[in-house]
Amino acid sequence: MNRNGHYSYWKSVWLQFKKHRLGYCALIVVITFCLMGIYAPFLASSKPFIVYFDGEWYFPLFRYLFYQRFFSKRLDLFYNLLMFTLPVMILTWYALRHHRRWLKVSISIILILQFSLFLYLAYRRPVDPAADRQLTQKRQMELKQMRQLAAEHPLWFNETVISWDTTLTYLSPYAKLNLVLRHKQRQEQQKILIPYVNRYSADSKLRGNTDLAMPTLWQLDQDHLKDQKQRLEQIIEHNAQAYPEAKATIDKLHEACKAESTLLPSWMICNFLTHLSPEELRPLMNAKRIVQTYDNALSQIKYLNDKQEWLDQQAAGLHFDIMPLVTPFHWEDDAGGNEMLNKIVGWGELTRINRKDLVAGLIFGTRISISVGILAVGLALLIGIPIGAFSGYYGGKIDIVTYRLIEIWESMPTFFMLLMVVAFLQSKSIFLVIAVIGFFGWTNFSRYVRGEFFKQKQLPYVEACHAMGFKDRYIMFSHLLPNAIPPLLTLVPFAMMGAITSEAGLSFLGLGEENSCSWGVLMDEGRNAFPNESYLLWPPAIMLTILLVAIALVGDALRDALDPKLRKR
Repeated sequence: MNRNGHYSYWKSVWLQFKKHRLGYCALIVVITFCLMGIYAPFLASSKPFIVYFDGEWYFPLFRYLFYQRFFSKRLDLFYNLLMFTLPVMILTWYALRHHRRWLKVSISIILILQFSLFLYLAYRRPVDPAADRQLTQKRQMELKQMRQLAAEHPLWFNETVISWDTTLTYLSPYAKLNLVLRHKQRQEQQKILIPYVNRYSADSKLRGNTDLAMPTLWQLDQDHLKDQKQRLEQIIEHNAQAYPEAKATIDKLHEACKAESTLLPSWMICNFLTHLSPEELRPLMNAKRIVQTYDNALSQIKYLNDKQEWLDQQAAGLHFDIMPLVTPFHWEDDAGGNEMLNKIVGWGELTRINRKDLVAGLIFGTRISISVGILAVGLALLIGIPIGAFSGYYGGKIDIVTYRLIEIWESMPTFFMLLMVVAFLQSKSIFLVIAVIGFFGWTNFSRYVRGEFFKQKQLPYVEACHAMGFKDRYIMFSHLLPNAIPPLLTLVPFAMMGAITSEAGLSFLGLGEENSCSWGVLMDEGRNAFPNESYLLWPPAIMLTILLVAIALVGDALRDALDPKLRKR
């Protein structure tokens, strides 16, 4: 409120907007969608916020927020960074809202920092948070030495059996934690889906699949482990008869080598072996192969058992394992499942046709819709406002040429131009879609700005600016444009609706970005699985409809709030 007891222009608009209850509720819905998209990793991720493991505190989610191989889409990295800069911008606005100059400078610095950090994070070399460079180099050196010895000495083999304890020495604390978290995540999913086992078995029998187990990640791991052990047991059984004789031969050779040299007691490296003929080496090589195959199979079975025991023990010892709020899966994670399982589980456990979690895809898909709406409309404004401003301010031949250009441009439907450009360039990048929507969607803004400039340039304040000697560019963008912006804002929500709908429609036709979680892509997957899995089509369609209706209601309320006649009432 100013000194005269009147509210400022934007304060009056806001108060008028709040009177439109439906529009105000719709604004809350839109803001909820925006926050859901920005803070999507807090809602859906396989990494917990915090966990106490092996006597230490870990924060896996925050450690992986900017890892390009966990968040493979650069758009996700931008939003992950925005999770931290957005609260800073809000606090800055609240603290400096009465100091416009400092507010503009501060917000500009934050935005520059946001985009600079994003470019750095998006294009830097990926560094695995779970990797330990020293341990990796040590392991590589040992493997290189072993390969070199094997190449130089045909009868050499390392007698040290493979053990899980040895493997653990080459794993960093975060690598160990990731294994335990993955194990526990699959255990938890199995517990949730246990009530559906009987029904799934009954449905499997009806289809003639009596031995088909429920395809949870835990069950798939157990089946894979069982197959590995069976294969190793077959190897042991196949070499069992020849093993005693081969082992005796190798033991004699080993004793001979130890008698010759005590420097390398565990390696089959002897000087006298170099003088043996190929016929004499052949039975020794065959004995070595049998012993090594047999011993490796035994050690691998023990390795698998020890690993499983260690994972069970460590998973039971996790404390303060606080997971994301909605689903314990990232949208790119394998969540298991199949068509039969989808038909009996609840909505929260549905998986897509590519075995990824549906709920996580819906949550992260919000990011794409928000980005398309904001970036495409922003690009359209950047193109349309200057063209409309010059056309409306100068008029005459400039206006005639510009208006003919607008008419020609409007004759090219945005959606069909999208189809043509995507087909011609053979690219399905989301940024290409945004660029095309913005490049062919600026005409409405330009037409509206042109009309406002025609009306405003005849007013006395513009003549006063001319009399004071201001340049045309200053008059256009410092005086006319601010007065033309409020009416222009009524078009923005509806333009965002058109952009979001175009992207979703393109993705629904199979021309959207591949390996994406766009709502259009999710609907396309539901269409491909129709009618067997038609339930996959409705969740993204419903969310898209809710968002579009909410944006339309916000636009309608904003139009009423900007109407001076309604404000006078």
